[in-house]
Parts: sequence; C-alpha cells; structure tokens
Amino acid sequence: MPSSPCVVLTREPEDNLPLARALLERGVPVCEIPCVATRYLVPDQAPSGAAAIAFASRRAVRGFVLAGLVERLLGVPARPLVAAVGAATRLELAAHGVVTDLVAEPATGRVLAGLLDGLLEPGGSVLIPCGNLAGGGLESQLRELGRRCQALPVYANEPAGLEPIAPFPVLAVFVAAPSAAERLLARAPWFRDHPFLAIGPTTAAALEECGVTRILGPAMSLEQQVEILTGLA
Repeated sequence: MPSSPCVVLTREPEDNLPLARALLERGVPVCEIPCVATRYLVPDQAPSGAAAIAFASRRAVRGFVLAGLVERLLGVPARPLVAAVGAATRLELAAHGVVTDLVAEPATGRVLAGLLDGLLEPGGSVLIPCGNLAGGGLESQLRELGRRCQALPVYANEPAGLEPIAPFPVLAVFVAAPSAAERLLARAPWFRDHPFLAIGPTTAAALEECGVTRILGPAMSLEQQVEILTGLA
C-alpha cells in the first residue's frame, strides 16, 4: 500500500482510468481498490414495445450491447427513444453506434425522469437496462410521475473479493455506488475517519448510513471530481 497520502478509487480499473489519469497528471497519487466486479447477463426475455429505453450507467450500456439487444430493440422501424443519464453514458452509447435522443444534465435519474415525462405520450412506457442491485432510483422516480416502466437487469454487481486492508495514508476515497462503499467499509472500517467523495446523492446517503462523517460532493462530472480531490492534496 502507498506510503504517502493518496486518493483511493473503488471502481473497476477501466472505470477508474479517466479520473486516475487526471489526478496523476496533477501530481495526486492514487491507489485502486476495486470494490465491484461486473458479470454481464443475457435476459431470458427482452420486452419490446417500450416508448423509450433509458440508460443510467455505462455498464448498463455494455450489458445491453453484449446481450445483443441493440439490433433486437433498436433496429426496428418504430425505434424507441434512447435516453441517457449524463455525457459519459451518452459517449458509451455512441461508441457502440447508438444515437442518444435525450441526455440528462445534471446527470441524475430524477432529471432524466422529468425529461422523459415531458416528452412521452400518456401511457408510454420506459425500459431501463440496469444491474441486479439497482436501487430503483430512475424506476421509482418514473413511477412517482405515473409512468409505466420495467427494469431489465443486464449485468450483476458482484463483490470483488476484498481482503481486510491495513491502514495507510489517505487523502480521500472516491465511491460511485452504495455497494462499493458498504463493501470497502466492511473490510476496512478505519476508512470512516477519512473524507469520502460521492458521485451522487444516493451514494452520499449510503455513506452517511455507513457512519462516514465527512462526505464531499456529490460530484457528477469528472471535472468536479478532479477539482475537489486535487484541492485536498
């Protein structure tokens, strides 16, 4: 483990890369402790007929693509509206040749739910590719607005096999999901004594429930994350 204070990143290496690179370029040491392992799923059924398909994360996009659902659900004459939470999700869709019709900025499920509710015809339903541990944020917000929607699990969020972690110097811990926070603190409760940067309000609430007292953010964008974390160095 590092001997000098560093920023702990808890996502998988591919997802950590943009933030890790930006911090290292600014002279901020990083330590990667992945708390999430992704296993992609192929749904038994892929419901058709939705007025919109809404993606809340890059992993949801990847799972949708790997399950072969792009052609099945988007390569049809009556193509549903494609919506995304934030620019990163839109870019992931573009990388797989999918054009996004609607992007929520700020990048929250609540914003996207409101945009969809304003665009869809009454009775229009929304399909939400998601993970097996999805907290139901976007789904519940759409239901609050009276919208019919259906979650479609396309990936499983699984433990990354963490061992107990001995203390080392920490500037801050960045977490992007409640499951990552819970798994890290279960293996190393001493992290509670350090600042945590949460990607969004749901993760911030989970940190508070886990007993973390200094919660920074939320910080949705990479620029916000870099600014906050470099300010601690």
